Amino acid sequence: MSDQPFENSREQELLSLRRELEEAKQLNEKLQDELVEQRSFMDALLEATPDLLVLKDANFRYRSVNQAFCRFLGMRADEIIGKNDEELLSPEDAVLCAGQDAEVLKTRQHLEKDRVIAGPKGRVWFRVKKTPVFDASGQVTAILCMARDISRRKKAELEFDRLFNLTPDMVCIASSNGHFTKINKAWQKTLGYSEQELLSTPFLKLIHPDDIKVTWAEIEKILDGQRSLNFVNRYRASDGSYRWFEWNSTPLEEGVIYAVTRDITERIEQEKQTRLWADAFRLCAHGIAIGLPQTNQVLACNEAFARLCGRPVSEIEGVRIASLYVPEDRETVMNNIRTVDRTGFISYQARMQRPDGSAFPAQMDVVSVRGDDGQLMYRVATVQDITGRLKSQSALRESEERFRSVVESAPDAIFIQTSECFSYLNNRALTLFGASTPDELLGRKVLDMIHPDCRELVDTRMRRLNELRQSAPAIEERLLRLDGSTVEVEASAVPFTFSGKPGALVFLRDIRRRKKAEKERAELEQQLYQSQKIESIGRLAGGIAHDLNNLLTPILGYSEMLLKRIREPEKSKQYVEVIHHAALKSRELVRQLLAFSSRQSLEFRTVDLNEVIRDFEQLLRRTIRADIDIRYHLHEQPLPMRGDASQLEQIIMNLAVNAEDAMPAGGELIMESSLLVIKKGEEKYFEGLAAGSYALLTVRDTGEGMDQKTLSHLFEPFYTTKPKGKGTGLGLSTVYGIVRQHGGIIQVGSERGEGTCFKILLPIQHSDVQEIPAAEEFVNHVDGGAKVLVVEDDELVRKFVVQTLDEAGFTIREAEGGEEALALIVKDGFIPDLLLTDLVMRGMNGRVLYEKIQEIIPSIRVIYMSGYAKDIISSQGIMNEGLTFLQKPFAVPVLLDKVRYVLENGNGAAKKQERKKLKPKL
Repeated sequence: MSDQPFENSREQELLSLRRELEEAKQLNEKLQDELVEQRSFMDALLEATPDLLVLKDANFRYRSVNQAFCRFLGMRADEIIGKNDEELLSPEDAVLCAGQDAEVLKTRQHLEKDRVIAGPKGRVWFRVKKTPVFDASGQVTAILCMARDISRRKKAELEFDRLFNLTPDMVCIASSNGHFTKINKAWQKTLGYSEQELLSTPFLKLIHPDDIKVTWAEIEKILDGQRSLNFVNRYRASDGSYRWFEWNSTPLEEGVIYAVTRDITERIEQEKQTRLWADAFRLCAHGIAIGLPQTNQVLACNEAFARLCGRPVSEIEGVRIASLYVPEDRETVMNNIRTVDRTGFISYQARMQRPDGSAFPAQMDVVSVRGDDGQLMYRVATVQDITGRLKSQSALRESEERFRSVVESAPDAIFIQTSECFSYLNNRALTLFGASTPDELLGRKVLDMIHPDCRELVDTRMRRLNELRQSAPAIEERLLRLDGSTVEVEASAVPFTFSGKPGALVFLRDIRRRKKAEKERAELEQQLYQSQKIESIGRLAGGIAHDLNNLLTPILGYSEMLLKRIREPEKSKQYVEVIHHAALKSRELVRQLLAFSSRQSLEFRTVDLNEVIRDFEQLLRRTIRADIDIRYHLHEQPLPMRGDASQLEQIIMNLAVNAEDAMPAGGELIMESSLLVIKKGEEKYFEGLAAGSYALLTVRDTGEGMDQKTLSHLFEPFYTTKPKGKGTGLGLSTVYGIVRQHGGIIQVGSERGEGTCFKILLPIQHSDVQEIPAAEEFVNHVDGGAKVLVVEDDELVRKFVVQTLDEAGFTIREAEGGEEALALIVKDGFIPDLLLTDLVMRGMNGRVLYEKIQEIIPSIRVIYMSGYAKDIISSQGIMNEGLTFLQKPFAVPVLLDKVRYVLENGNGAAKKQERKKLKPKL
């Protein structure tokens, strides 16, 4: 193929490309010319504008400025370009500019602020606008700043604000939407709200509810283009009160209302006051007249004065003052007028005369009124017809004489108070207050003679008596006597008028004796209540102890039996020993409950209380800590009494241990004994103890003491103030029970920080002191094989007793009750050698069962068992003296010894064995 066509085509493309390049060059030259033209225009525009124009880069350095900015700083453009605000402006202006520039970069939004910038010629107000400049990628590359000088406008605004706020009236600008847009400071001062509160609150919400309707009608007139003149309404202040405002406003212009209002509250109040005084003068029930000093003529008077004078008002005005009185009193009247001109006030009585010749006595009260210059302007007189008053005063004098004769002879103290002061006192009242003459109290304030604790109450009662004229019912008060001592009284009062003055007639009754009797009665009732409460708890404790004894009998017995059967190395023996030990401790707890409930068995004999204390002294000293000093003050003579020495020692020990706990840092424990005789009539002070001689045991310590709450629960079982695990709470309840069982009483007194004192009264027994009987030896020869009938309604106890006796070799038959036991003898032919029976059972009790069996088997021997104490059962007539008794819970050896002994020696010998085992308990 030929290459000619290809070469032609290439030449054509080159020609076309040259043409395009030439066109592009021409277009570029044209655009360059236009750009130069536009830049020239922009430069001319920037140079011509008075606003300051600046372009900063992202580092806040100046990249372009116009001449206006150069003129403001007094620098050339080349001296500015490339620098930042810190190098060109004052430090405070530089910091502010940098902060605003940073805000524009961060928010990417324009910023507009009014601010002052310092230049070489001083500080100038500018409206500053800053706008971010974005590149093609959307990044902020520069900040365009424009500042317009607004100093003149600012000056005008400041001058307007000064005038606006200096105006004493309240000036405001309000919008048509019901809000204030601008207010002066007078608004805040008058209403007490902050500027923000007033601008944010619709003004209709501040208007008095009764004025909203008329206010809205006035606003509609303004919206229609009318002015508002002298419109009055009420606005609510911040304290809730309402102020009266008088408004003047322009019509609505461009959605804005300009208004001025004035606070006229005081003017309104003054107008009301003026009307009030005018009405008071015109309508007053008393006659009022105004006289001219220069002529001594009546200038004006009210209707009441005219009625008194028997003439119309028009006839009185202008008459000479002296002509209104009877001729005999005219000179006196003129002398009084001259006196009032000197002193300013006078009160006197004179007779006024009517045109018909009649006269009446009048009370005249006259004041003279002077102007600011001290010149006498006029006199004002109030006049009352006192005809009725004079008659009443005469009758009152007669009534007072009759009243005085009755009051003086009254058995109660009576006084009269007027204006809260003593105006009269009868002889009984003088004695009550410790005064010898009335002058010591007359005119003195009543409250001065009232105890400070009662003054507020008495003051309230007096005001009700004097102001409301209400009677005061009887209450108890405390008065002060002139010597400073106090006296309790019952006071009542009624409104009373004395010598024309309102006051009160007060009745006082001395209740010291009654209060003393009430206090004694309350103390006795409290003692009785406490005694009954403790007695009730004691009965409950005794019943619980009986049930616990039944439960402990098999526990204690079986644990003993197990201990004998288990070999020493076995670990289970340790468990049984723990059970046995717990049962023994429980038995001791039950005994303490029985002691508290006064139901334990005691061995009474005649003992000397002093001797018991001395014998126990060494053991007590070894028991109580050495830092506690024990002192004894014993009665010089013996104090014989019926008692159980070991239980008396228990009392001493429990009280001493209690005192020891109350004296952790040591102290003194004092034990005293003395003789106290209760006389007839004094029994009520000693919880009902009969009149007679008593041994008084006092145990006193110097410990921490107790408060009233602790004292009220002191003798209750299981009540303790000691830490957990440090006490059972039965120590003092045991003492209480033992004292009661000895026929005595125990009393306690204590206060916090003052120590505690226990006093125990025990009846004196005038007989020789008894020694503890010598022990007799008895020998048991009976082994197993004897027949025993066991009767017990508690199955656990019955099974334990049967098993114990059976293992000991006895022939045993058992029964749950009396009827079943009789059936074994009568029907089955079982002939027992010994009856071992519970005393208190359902149905037939143990004593009745024994008597029935004894009719069949006369030789039968008996042992009674019970969880109740022996003396309680005996006191109920269930068991006779001389018969053998086995107290639950009992151990296996005790049961076997008792059974063998009774089988060998009989019931009487068993009784001796019980006495043999009695030893003093230390």
